[in-house]
Amino acid sequence: MATIVMLTEFFLLSLSLGVGFFSFLAKTQETGAGFLKIISGLCGASSLLALILHLTYGSYLDQLSVLYYFSLLSYLLIYLGHRDQKSVLMWALYGVHNIALITLLFIMNNENLQEFFFAFSSIMFLGSVTYAMVMGHWYLVTPRLSEKPLKVALYFMWIFMAIKMVWTGFGYLGSVDFFINGTVSGGGYAFNWMMLLMRAGWGYIVLGIMSYYAYRLVAMRSIQSATGMLYAMTFFVFVGELISNYMYYQYGVHI
Repeated sequence: MATIVMLTEFFLLSLSLGVGFFSFLAKTQETGAGFLKIISGLCGASSLLALILHLTYGSYLDQLSVLYYFSLLSYLLIYLGHRDQKSVLMWALYGVHNIALITLLFIMNNENLQEFFFAFSSIMFLGSVTYAMVMGHWYLVTPRLSEKPLKVALYFMWIFMAIKMVWTGFGYLGSVDFFINGTVSGGGYAFNWMMLLMRAGWGYIVLGIMSYYAYRLVAMRSIQSATGMLYAMTFFVFVGELISNYMYYQYGVHI
C-alpha cells in the first residue's frame, strides 16, 4: 500500500511540475491567457490531489506540505491574474511553483542527487509529452498558432528519452542479479524481465516511433492528427515511467 501511495503522489507531482515547467514554450500573446489558465488549473488540481495523499502519512505543517501550499498558491494566482501579456509577476509566480516543486522532489528523494535526477528526468520526460498533448487541443481555439511550441516540446521529449535510455542501460548493468536465470531478487526472473521488456518496448521503442510520426504530422500542420498521436504517446510514457518508478520504489532498481 505504501508503494501505491508513493507512486500515485509521484505521478500527481509529475503532472504538476512537468506540465507546469514547460508552460514557457508558448507565448501568451499568441495563445491568449486562456491556455495558461488551463495549464494552471490542471497543475493546481494535481498539486492539490498530491497534497491530500501526502497528508495521509505526513503533517499539514511539514516541509513537503508547506511546499505544496506555495505551489498551489502560485497556480491559483496565475489562474486568476494572468493576462495575454505575461507580466513580471506572472514570471515570478512561474519561478515560485517550479522552485517549490523541485525542492519538494529533492526532499522526497532523501536529498540524494542521484535519486533526485532519476525522478526529475522521469518528470521532464512525462511532462513534455503531456504538455504537448494538452497544447495540441488549443489549436482548435487559435488555429493560426505557430507549430514551433509543439516541435520544441518533442525536442525536449527526445532529450529526456535519451537520458532515460542511458539510465536504464546503466541500471541494468548495475543490477544484473535481477535478470539472471533462477534469481529470487525482485519479483523473480520472469517478472523482472517482463518489467524490463515492457519498460523498453512501450516506454522507448513504441514511444520513439510514435514521436517521429507525431513530429512529421506537426511539421505538415496536421495538428489534430498529431494531437491524436500525442494522446497515445501520453499513455505509453505513463506506463513506461510507472514501470520504471515501481521497480525503483519497490526494489531500488533504476530501469
